[in-house]
Amino acid sequence: MLPSLLTSRLRTILGSHYDDVIASFAKNRKWSLRINLLKTDGIDVLAEFADKGIILESFAGIDGSYVFDREHEYAIKGTQSFYNGLIYLQSIASQLPALVLDPEAGESILDVCAAPGSKTTQLAMMMENRGSIYAIEQNQIRYDKLLHNCALQWATIIIGVKMDARHWLSDKGAAVTVIDDTADIEFDHILLDAPCSAEGRIALDNEKTYGFWSLDNIIKKSELQSELLAVAWDHLKVGGTIVYSTCTLAPEENEGVIAEFLLAHDDATLEDIDLGLSGHSWWTPGLASFGKNMYYPDILAKAVRILPSDETEGFFVVKIRKV
Repeated sequence: MLPSLLTSRLRTILGSHYDDVIASFAKNRKWSLRINLLKTDGIDVLAEFADKGIILESFAGIDGSYVFDREHEYAIKGTQSFYNGLIYLQSIASQLPALVLDPEAGESILDVCAAPGSKTTQLAMMMENRGSIYAIEQNQIRYDKLLHNCALQWATIIIGVKMDARHWLSDKGAAVTVIDDTADIEFDHILLDAPCSAEGRIALDNEKTYGFWSLDNIIKKSELQSELLAVAWDHLKVGGTIVYSTCTLAPEENEGVIAEFLLAHDDATLEDIDLGLSGHSWWTPGLASFGKNMYYPDILAKAVRILPSDETEGFFVVKIRKV
């Protein structure tokens, strides 16, 4: 059973969507993959899957993305396409932040919390391996996984940095000891898929997905997220954008972080997000308020909350431009 405080909060956050979301927590939701266009056009992948009787369904709205029933996951991980990096298993919701960032070939990108490399390699693919992506991760095991995935996916424009992003980005930090003049780097775009309380990934048959949940953890995560966003902002070019995302439903880590950031930065404005997916029932706007906290009207209009469903895990995505 979920903690009673969590369920009472979710009732307030989700409103009329509460029952559907709780039901999705009890289901084995579909999984998804994307074709790695740096290595293949996908024809050989689809041929191999057809030979093995693995059923894929093209996901309308995201080119090269396919959904499948979880019963096929083991078989997919046994394919040559998987071993050779022709595909990457990545949820639909997890693919959205990179699509919202929408980088162009030749640009400079910062991926603040990059491991295990799902979005990092997706960005490199979208950029056709032209430009540069600085990918930061402080944990050694996760950093090794990041580098492995980048190599397997042929994402050759990745510059890995194993360090706490807050230190690396700080003008008074250790950045210059890693790469000369790093402290002065400004990026065209920044992706901050922040560490979070992961409420969007709850599965009722796996207590590990919610057993750690606490309000104290939410507050600590929100403080970390705010700090990461603030230091990253200092390295964004004027006219550039930051995409901030989490896989949690907690307003303190989503709308609360963004409202606090907008209050402190008069050079920040929110951008519209239009991926052509708003017709899905799981695509919803940001919250106008939570408890005693009232948020900026732009957050309600321009932030996106992806609700946990049969197709997706929960996510929050917002795009901020420096003006």
